[in-house]
Amino acid sequence: MDLWFLVCSKGGVGKSTTSTNMAVCAAKDGKKVLLVDLDEKQKSAANWWQRREIEDDIKAVIVPHDIEKVKEIYEFAKKQDYDLVIFDTKGASDTLHNVIIGLATLCIIPVQPSVFDLEAIPSTVDMIKSLGKPFTILISRCPPTGNEFEKLRLGLSSHGLVCPYKTVERKAYRHAAALGLGVGEYDERDKAAEEVKNIYDWLVKTEQKQNSLKVAS
Repeated sequence: MDLWFLVCSKGGVGKSTTSTNMAVCAAKDGKKVLLVDLDEKQKSAANWWQRREIEDDIKAVIVPHDIEKVKEIYEFAKKQDYDLVIFDTKGASDTLHNVIIGLATLCIIPVQPSVFDLEAIPSTVDMIKSLGKPFTILISRCPPTGNEFEKLRLGLSSHGLVCPYKTVERKAYRHAAALGLGVGEYDERDKAAEEVKNIYDWLVKTEQKQNSLKVAS
């Protein structure tokens, strides 16, 4: 069972948008997916799933910000033969995050092109590195024009592996979320659909590569 943890010490960086779209991509890839929402106040991922009318292998649950509850849902997912568990949590940095990072097969750090988001990266990266877990930085909500992405990717590479694909600020993400859909389900011709598919495929390959290197070492 794979476990992806969308983690950043800052909120509002696109974790829920990424987690829900990755869940849809994984389900289309034939995987049984459990989406775990740890933000009991916002419940963005769980509410997205409640709006969802498509019958597929995605299930979402709200889990309290509690270590024992997280361990319970992790064991539940293994017993129920889930292929992929995606943890979506609020912006924070605490002991619970360390526990989830320890369970994760891949940590994904979303970051938007803003100084506040960039300032949150070092503490998140240090937390993951201290536990020796594979991770990648994902740049989200880029402006649709300009070369900001390449500049950001180059600058962030000093912290670790940066995904070569990005999401761009598009209406399709908001419209799809409102309907409980992934952007590819909302409009497969929209550029957003290609963005999330490229990101998902790259994350799968990166996870396999990083974990095979870990086993080899």
